[in-house]
Amino acid sequence: MSEKKWSTISLFTIWLLIVPPGISYFLITQMPETINMVYLMLFILFGVLTALFPIKRDGKPITLVMWATLPAFLMYGIAIEMIVMQISIIATLFVSKRYQKQSHRFFLNSIMMFILSLVAAAAFYVVGVQPGSLDFWPLLIGVAVYRLVHTTANFGLLNIYFEARAAKRTYTMKDVIFEYATLIIILPLALTFYLTLNMVGIASFLLLGFPYFMTIAIIRLHSRFESINEYIKTAGKIGSDLSVMTDEESVTTQFIKNTSELFRADYVFLFTNHDQWLELEKWYEKKRFVDSSYQTIRIGEGIAGKILETKEAVIYSKRKDWEQHATVSAPDDMESVLCIPLVHNNETKGILLLGSNRKGAFGDHQLKILDLLGSYYIVALEKARYVQEALQRSERCALTKLYNYRYLEERLHFEMNRMSMGDIEDLSVVMLDIDHFKKVNDTFGHQSGNDILYGLARILEKALPDHGTIGRYGGEEFVYLLPDFSKVEAVDFAERLRLLIRQHVFTIIPDLGEDKYPVKVTITSSVGVANAPTDTDEAMNLLRNADRALYIGAKQAGRDRVAEYVK
Repeated sequence: MSEKKWSTISLFTIWLLIVPPGISYFLITQMPETINMVYLMLFILFGVLTALFPIKRDGKPITLVMWATLPAFLMYGIAIEMIVMQISIIATLFVSKRYQKQSHRFFLNSIMMFILSLVAAAAFYVVGVQPGSLDFWPLLIGVAVYRLVHTTANFGLLNIYFEARAAKRTYTMKDVIFEYATLIIILPLALTFYLTLNMVGIASFLLLGFPYFMTIAIIRLHSRFESINEYIKTAGKIGSDLSVMTDEESVTTQFIKNTSELFRADYVFLFTNHDQWLELEKWYEKKRFVDSSYQTIRIGEGIAGKILETKEAVIYSKRKDWEQHATVSAPDDMESVLCIPLVHNNETKGILLLGSNRKGAFGDHQLKILDLLGSYYIVALEKARYVQEALQRSERCALTKLYNYRYLEERLHFEMNRMSMGDIEDLSVVMLDIDHFKKVNDTFGHQSGNDILYGLARILEKALPDHGTIGRYGGEEFVYLLPDFSKVEAVDFAERLRLLIRQHVFTIIPDLGEDKYPVKVTITSSVGVANAPTDTDEAMNLLRNADRALYIGAKQAGRDRVAEYVK
């Protein structure tokens, strides 16, 4: 049996021993001689309605049910107050959308409210006031003491509960201050309700009840508008932040994190559209990315596949509404689902699915905001892709995909500045040139020469040491920038590289002549090495020194060798 079930059984046992016998005792010993049943029904109705339509603060429902239970206590005593309060607690079960056993919450709240009713009533009696009294000032003091003791005891019981379970408290100091501040609302409202009831009778339910519930309705409507405006404002901020990012992976990662936080989603699934099927690109679960095996979904399959087929967003409030459509990978505790197509220029780029372990976690206004946020994401992704491509065109060699001369020169100056500031001790340059490359072009054609240059670039790229830079210097020449490599280490690296190139067999298809068949080709290389500060302390001199070592020390000495610069 799970720990949660044991906890519920324990609470039920405690509830069974305390609440039903306790209420029965007070109904026998404290029941007033006469009760207006219409008043009692209206007290219960007001308590239930107050519980069903709470005010929300920071996403948490706040019920001011005491404005109905306190007048019931003042009118008829603790037995009637307990009945109104316990029935109101049942109503609160329909307000919360948290994914947990409702029975657990009911037993806990019922026990706590029974104890609070008992403690607060005792404090009321201690100050010398009795239910039914109309002596205003003593009554005011008694009501104030009742409310203060009730609130203080409530936080005390919560602390005991959290410590017993070794759990983190769910309320903050702001919540404590807010709860005490409600004295300003509850105390005069409850007292006025009670006094008016004694003066004008049943009409007081209309005089105070109608304005109260209208005020609550206006506050709830205003809160809803404020919530929507806050969503829109946050979505705009997220879109703005994404628009300045220039890396596709960073855009996607940040978008998923921000979306999960904004919508309080426990799960985020991002699918990429490949026309008739979807690929699961990102899986974000409870504030962490999950490494998942390659997964595909066909069009019309599962929730995401159906969205790809219909191109219409959907909201599901509870698991049983979507479970029959789900794929086998759907998390076991996921309840609510919000899923939209990511559309740009009338083309579905992908599918975004949010999941929550709370029932009814998503609403229509959230769907529209997520759709807006999805548009921001697609535009930012397209922009980042364009910037990356433009950057590659400006910094990379179109043929080899390595850095070009312009970038190498900028990086060389950057590394030399680092050395002058003491961030690195050495900077070595290794310059490499293919031997007799013109003969390759003349024999097999320029396209075959390009194929060899591209293949060699991949070899050089794979051999690149950590924190180093490799680029195409021009023609068949390539340059390594190796920070924190001494001259000896650089020469050793160059020698290993030379042997690696010599042993590699390139397969090309000659473009000269009519016969197109694969040919295996090997090449050799000449390498020059220079170092700073050993050979120079100036950036362009370092490059020229490596160039001299390459041509004078390696090529003129017979090629297929490594030479270091000698002053």
